[in-house]
Amino acid sequence: MRQQLLEVLRDTDRVLVMDGGQGTELENRGMNISGPIWSTVPFTKEEFWNFDQPYTDRDVVNSMFKAYVDAGAQLLSTVTYQTSYKTICAHTDIHTRTQYDQLLDRIVGFCRRCIGDDHYLVGSIGPYAAHVGAEYTGDYGPKPEEIDYWQYFEPQVANFNRNETIDIIGLETVPNVHELKSILSWDETKISKPFYVSLCVGDDGNLRDGTPLEQLVPLFANRSNKNLLLVGINCCSLSVSSQALSHLNEILASTPMGLLVYPNSGEIYDHKTQTWSRPTGLDSHRLSWPSLVQEYRKFGARAIGGCCRTTPLDIQEICKVVDRN
Repeated sequence: MRQQLLEVLRDTDRVLVMDGGQGTELENRGMNISGPIWSTVPFTKEEFWNFDQPYTDRDVVNSMFKAYVDAGAQLLSTVTYQTSYKTICAHTDIHTRTQYDQLLDRIVGFCRRCIGDDHYLVGSIGPYAAHVGAEYTGDYGPKPEEIDYWQYFEPQVANFNRNETIDIIGLETVPNVHELKSILSWDETKISKPFYVSLCVGDDGNLRDGTPLEQLVPLFANRSNKNLLLVGINCCSLSVSSQALSHLNEILASTPMGLLVYPNSGEIYDHKTQTWSRPTGLDSHRLSWPSLVQEYRKFGARAIGGCCRTTPLDIQEICKVVDRN
């Protein structure tokens, strides 16, 4: 049985290895998840839940989790990044909170069965950007400060709050300062269990909406919730991940908390064509997992994994470095 996550995080010498890109790995395994609900697609089909009959998509999801567990991942996410209530209601036949809660309970339960009881399960929640397709820009329209972010997040957060299967909630890929400000204002009555916040930064090291990380310091200093255990970056270029984590570690020194990092594979995403391509001219040694993981640890990372286009092989490489130290 797994040790309590809070106890693990108190051991400052220990680093947890996260899983890698789930959606892109499902695609690598032949699953078609294109569309607004992305990796939630297989779970909305009744055939998925008929365990008396074989079903390819169910086997693919299970094999994806098994590959990450076999690679050494200890902290794995539910396949719920693109499963906000607003998105699900807009693009499926689910239109009530009862139906929505049933779907989330099913997905979370399935993910737990896939990873077993000895691993930690993150309740993955994507940002408002996931609903409007703005992870790489942070563009929430002309008045992002007027968006009711709590109304958007509340159905998924409330479900994960009460689900004992989830060890920690992950509010991921946050690209907009107004969204972050809202999240950090929520106290324990809104997020009642351990959680982390992961920021999405661009190649300039700023939030995707252009906000310099220095401007986030007072937001974290005045955060309202003692359940916030980790803060970090994800879905960023591999080439800037170490520098961004170092910068975050430096500016948050006065408000100490654990850091986490899970960058993209190093491939470049073109959001117009929705395709990935290999970068050119990068220093392969500088971007190798052994050198990067050593740097992440130096800058205070307590959890390290991968985001888009990272695979079980990447996680295996990360584990090798973590296990040697």
